[in-house]
Amino acid sequence: MATEAASDIILAGIVIHIQRKEIKNLYIRLSPDDGSVMVSAPRNMKEATLRNILAGRMAWIEKRQKRYQKAIETKLQNGDDEAYWLWGKKYHLEIVTGALQSKILPVPPSRLQMHRAIAPPVEKKEKWLALWFREQLEQAIPDLAARWEKIIGVKVAVWRVKTMKTLWGSCNVRARRIWLNSELVKRPPECLEYVVVHEMVHLLEASHNRRFYAFMDRFLPDWKERRRRLNRFLNM
Repeated sequence: MATEAASDIILAGIVIHIQRKEIKNLYIRLSPDDGSVMVSAPRNMKEATLRNILAGRMAWIEKRQKRYQKAIETKLQNGDDEAYWLWGKKYHLEIVTGALQSKILPVPPSRLQMHRAIAPPVEKKEKWLALWFREQLEQAIPDLAARWEKIIGVKVAVWRVKTMKTLWGSCNVRARRIWLNSELVKRPPECLEYVVVHEMVHLLEASHNRRFYAFMDRFLPDWKERRRRLNRFLNM
């Protein structure tokens, strides 16, 4: 039996998971948990044909995603569910008491376990979670930065993470210091990569001018789709 081939494409800022199968027709499914889009496509269907079909279905996909997102938000507002987002995936928080060592662990497919000796007060629970999420983002930066420094040909002196209300990132060109928004840890990894590349390109061109966007097109051709995904995620 032939193995299934999996890949991802991005259309209108939405990541679509594609699985090639020995089938005749194309099928589109959305997960009610997070609105993720999964497509089963004939193995011999051309990429251009696949993209054209999906482009024609984007209005339906976006409408369905908004419906699922509204249902998720309603559950959270009613206190029926306690969920957190990590790298574009929703996790349900589970408190595990009696633990000798305090830790937080993501448990596939959709649980986030907080191990503590006793159940923590709400304030401390949120503080520990915020620190843990910040650590996940800080740990993701070095490898990503090192890879793109080689590609772009620049060197960042300092990387920092902080809460930012209006920006996803900022770059002090003279100090070669880059700040990243702590909320990026909630977004899919390709969104973090877009912001990292965007801020590093400022070390080549400080302004948002034609030269800057020419660099973006050169280094990250799908940056516009990633930007749309970044700004729309959790706000669909």
